[in-house]
Amino acid sequence: MTATEAILNYAAIHSGTFLRKDLLRDFASEQTIIKKRAIDLQISRLVESGKLIRKSRGEYQLSEKCLPEFLYHPTEIEKEIFQNLKKQFPFLEYCIWSPKVLSSFMLHIPNVGYTFVDVEKDGMEAVFHALQNMNLGRNILLAPTAQECERYLIGTDAVVVRLLVGQSPLTQIDRCVVPRIEKILVDAVGDNELFYTSGSEIYYIFEDVCNRFSVNKSKLMRYASRRNRKEQVERIINTINHDKSEEQIP
Repeated sequence: MTATEAILNYAAIHSGTFLRKDLLRDFASEQTIIKKRAIDLQISRLVESGKLIRKSRGEYQLSEKCLPEFLYHPTEIEKEIFQNLKKQFPFLEYCIWSPKVLSSFMLHIPNVGYTFVDVEKDGMEAVFHALQNMNLGRNILLAPTAQECERYLIGTDAVVVRLLVGQSPLTQIDRCVVPRIEKILVDAVGDNELFYTSGSEIYYIFEDVCNRFSVNKSKLMRYASRRNRKEQVERIINTINHDKSEEQIP
């Protein structure tokens, strides 16, 4: 890994903002071969190129044009479930993921271990029964109600079969179809299974994601419209932008 890649990765991991002294300390503790002089040189070049912004003396922030793309990496069991379903239903559209991925963007981290299999409407029942026949040693839930989610999901490793809305933002990683960050964000706004992301937590999630990763606003709003959540998402984004602008006022 080059000094430039190491610095940009470090910034992304630390919510887009970092102190030079912290970066040098952490790199030294990891015993990297990257020298202090090379780090300082690359920080200066990244500032000149506009990829980093100097917020104050010794403090830097990733610019929006340099934010990395978020990639959901499925676990081994998720890959196994997906490939098994693919063999049985090669023409169905579905994706697999765990809401545990939201934990790194949250202030209050819930005890979440369950997995989503989002499936187009016509295939939900068939996929539900197929999952039951896999003997996964987990509870399999089909489109649970809000009450059922609060009662049965927290602290479990269940598999939840949910409706996949048409034209959801999806991608493929390790031969598995998984959600893009735009789908994850919009789902977090109001899905029954994600009840713990309500209130101030959803603002924290959106802000942290947008600070650390590139979010395609057109994909986000298009999907939000399909979920009838456009106004809610717009309100969250406008609130975050307003708070940022107030922070920048001297």
